[in-house]
Amino acid sequence: EENINQQIDAAVGGTLIVDVDFGAIEVTAGADGKVAVEAHRKVDFGDEAKEKEYLAAAPLSIVKEGNSITVRAHSSRRESFWSFRHSRTDGQYTISVPKSFNVDLQTAGGSIITSELAGSVKSHTSGGKLKFVHVEGTIEGKTSGGSILLDGCNGPVEIETSGGDITATDGRGSLHARTSGGGIYVRNFSGDTDVRTSGGELSLKQVDGKLTGRTSGGSITASVPGPAVSEVNLESSAGSIDLALPATAAVDINAQTSAGRITATLPVVLVSADHEHLRGQLNGGGKAVVLRTSAGSITIKSSSSETAER
Repeated sequence: EENINQQIDAAVGGTLIVDVDFGAIEVTAGADGKVAVEAHRKVDFGDEAKEKEYLAAAPLSIVKEGNSITVRAHSSRRESFWSFRHSRTDGQYTISVPKSFNVDLQTAGGSIITSELAGSVKSHTSGGKLKFVHVEGTIEGKTSGGSILLDGCNGPVEIETSGGDITATDGRGSLHARTSGGGIYVRNFSGDTDVRTSGGELSLKQVDGKLTGRTSGGSITASVPGPAVSEVNLESSAGSIDLALPATAAVDINAQTSAGRITATLPVVLVSADHEHLRGQLNGGGKAVVLRTSAGSITIKSSSSETAER
């Protein structure tokens, strides 16, 4: 077992790099001029000699170069220690940095949480959730197995998980989100939004910007606050699509289903329509609204019929 507490002088605008074999990482804004690191590591192989050997082979180091601070505990021999029948590890890195600071965080196993920062944030874990709270700046996040949560983040966002839900609320900027196995839930977001899932539903409420959504296995529910509606493109391979638009929106609608009905309660001027295909204009036409599903119904209604979710 190893415990370290250390403070390092650091000016605003610097960079924190964390690269560790295992353990959860939490980084939040603290006092200007200081980076404070609290680290805890514990290994249990049922063999004290091997435990000491592992910690010696992967020492925890904290190095400052210019205005960049690196926290590292990474062994090239990590796999050789996992041959024991009894292998347990536990780690926690709790770090505070100046609010205006960039972070690049990586763990081979554990969750990553960042909050109250103004700077670029990169987070990568091989197994655990990602959480971003009140981040002002570019966000890049990837997990091989866990959920992703964004709350009150402003800036360009690129996030991806191989297995988990994605939730983003109360933000602005741009959002690109991918999951191979889970739902995507976006609420009160201002900016271009592009979300895709291979196995889950999409719930995209009060999204103000160009909206693109794809799911291979679920329904889509979306609403646009308007009235200046941007392009909307929603597609499902196995589910219904429910879209709410402002009654004053000027759009060209192209909706198509292979197995279901299309219902529009807005005063759409039809160009062509049958049970499975509808083309028409709302308020003289404008931005393209394209809705496609291979197995489900499509409903287009007024957003005034919904309770505002802001």
